[in-house]
Amino acid sequence: MPPWNHIHPAIVHFPITLLTVAPLLVLVGLLWPAQRRGIHASALILLVLGIGGLILALITGEAVERYARATPALLAGVRDHELAAQWTTLIFGLLGVAFAVLWTLPLLRKRALSRNLEPGLLVLWLLLGAAGVLALGRTGHLGGHLVHDLHTHAGPEPPLK
Repeated sequence: MPPWNHIHPAIVHFPITLLTVAPLLVLVGLLWPAQRRGIHASALILLVLGIGGLILALITGEAVERYARATPALLAGVRDHELAAQWTTLIFGLLGVAFAVLWTLPLLRKRALSRNLEPGLLVLWLLLGAAGVLALGRTGHLGGHLVHDLHTHAGPEPPLK
């Protein structure tokens, strides 16, 4: 198995993409009521996969941090990026749970939510989802700052002594 620090740059792009597309699918489902259940099932799958990717990105990011050359600017940048990543994971974790509850509630109740309640809850979720996407974008931006401005790379592991 390759070292975790090499995997981080490849991993981070998947949750960014998945978690950006999931709210777009929620919006499409909101605008296309006849296909809502299927489209929202796809959005739920993307949310689950994206949250799993965020967790894996956190784990692999810890490995990169261990092998980075420590300077004061780099340490501050890593701290900011890591904190943003943790907040983003929390936000999307809560959004994922809320959307799963919203999607499964009609199945558990054995009847659909009211015609006004479901769209209202979906719009609220979309607003919160937009905040999650902004947090995700900020996290990615901070990671890009580490790579492009502070020249941090997930280089090879230091030799064993």
